[in-house]
Amino acid sequence: MPATLTRFIAGQLRQPSGLFGKHLTSRVLNRVSGPMNQRTVELLELHPAERVLEVGFGGGDLIDRMAGIVSRGRIVGVDFSSAMVELGRRRFAGLIESGRLELHCASAEQLPHDAGQFTKACTVNTVYFWSDPLVALGELRRTLRDGGRLVLSFNPRATAQKLPYTRHGFTLYDGDEMQHLLAEAGFRDVRLVTGSQRIGEFMCAVGTK
Repeated sequence: MPATLTRFIAGQLRQPSGLFGKHLTSRVLNRVSGPMNQRTVELLELHPAERVLEVGFGGGDLIDRMAGIVSRGRIVGVDFSSAMVELGRRRFAGLIESGRLELHCASAEQLPHDAGQFTKACTVNTVYFWSDPLVALGELRRTLRDGGRLVLSFNPRATAQKLPYTRHGFTLYDGDEMQHLLAEAGFRDVRLVTGSQRIGEFMCAVGTK
């Protein structure tokens, strides 16, 4: 695959933009992250009245899965891509109008929320793009209530390296590195749960505030 193409794909995965991002990248994100999203929902152990934060909601597949469970609470999504926020506001107009969903354009390092707002938080396939993972994890922890749970799902280095575009702008992690980052950010009872997908093993790091 030519380097110019892999760089373009990497850039779109980091921050989908334009018609390509809205109409193609969003669908790819939903399909590729499907197994991870399902495992993330299971590990969150959601209840109908939860207040849940997702950082990097992309095409909205995980929001859709969570909305089927969180019927009396609220889901809040944050994405760095204005194109994904616009797409999400169209796709989930009914949920937004009913007050069950809010979508914001912001970075993981500067979440636009007060402390202790959420009972659960999650993020899937975004950690590679964080400029400062400790700051982002600190923000996630800040917005969680005491006892709140974070599920961070990602492709470990051995899996991610199989994809040519991860050579451009991706920071890759092993499982023990991710465990250490969560612990350093102040999360306790940190554990790793593995899962499988077409390209190999993925991991979910679970921690409690």
